[in-house]
Amino acid sequence: MPIPASRVVTEVDHSRLSALLERAAPCPPATWAQLNEVLDFADLVPPEAVPEQVVTMRSSVVLLAHEDGRTLKVTLSYPHDTPPDGLSVLTPLGAALIGQRVGEAVRWTGLDGVPRQAVLAAIPFQPEAAGQFHL
Repeated sequence: MPIPASRVVTEVDHSRLSALLERAAPCPPATWAQLNEVLDFADLVPPEAVPEQVVTMRSSVVLLAHEDGRTLKVTLSYPHDTPPDGLSVLTPLGAALIGQRVGEAVRWTGLDGVPRQAVLAAIPFQPEAAGQFHL
């Protein structure tokens, strides 16, 4: 199995997501494995040093679907704190988003088992870029 491309993850997000996985939060096994792999291979940075083009927890993102060109706007969230437009990091798409960069293709397998792909078009809000380093 090839080593996955590393993603940038803040030290705060890494710590919180690792604790979430250790508590065996409920999520599909493949999603748990994917998120665990991302955390294992992540390039860790202090929250103050994360680039604005990287998805962090509580970032609002815009995805452009490959299949039909539709856009999807969501906020990456923790399962216990999901806003109305929120997407839990413990969903297949949520796990696929953490640490991705604007312009990259995001690939995940939907809960229906169908592989999906979208481009990360924009990050209208990233907490760290707004000076909120511990959200």
